[in-house]
Amino acid sequence: MSQYAPNVVLSQLVGDRLRAIEIAAGEPLRLVFSPPGRSADRVFSTRAWPSIERSAGTWRDGDVGYTDLLRQLIGAEVTGTLERSRHGLRIDLTRGSLILSPRRADPSREIALLSGFEDGRWMAWWPGDYAFEDLV
Repeated sequence: MSQYAPNVVLSQLVGDRLRAIEIAAGEPLRLVFSPPGRSADRVFSTRAWPSIERSAGTWRDGDVGYTDLLRQLIGAEVTGTLERSRHGLRIDLTRGSLILSPRRADPSREIALLSGFEDGRWMAWWPGDYAFEDLV
C-alpha cells in the first residue's frame, strides 16, 4: 500500500481548462476539466460549494454575484493546486481560485471526488482526512 502524499492527485489538474460546471438538484456540484490534447475529461464533484477568490475579494455560495463569478471561471486554465491540513483544497485558475473548505460536513459522506484520469486513478476526500481533519 502506498503512502498518501497531499496534492499529488489534485495537482494533475494543472494545465487543464475548466470546461463545464454541472448543477443538478440533489446531486453534487460537478466541475469538468479538460486536459489539453486529450479526449477524457476529469471530473471534480463536491457537495460543499467552493468559495471563489479573486483580487476584489472572496465570494461564497449565497453571496450576490456568486453564480456569475462561478460561470466566469469556465474556460480558465488551472495554474496551481494546494491541499493543506485544516485549510482544505485550492484550485488556482487564470481568472480566480476555487477554495473548498467547508465549515461542517456529514462524516458519512465524501466531501469531494476527483476522477477521470486515463490511468484510472482517482481521489476522494472525507471528513477526518488530511485536508479536512478538523471536520470529525
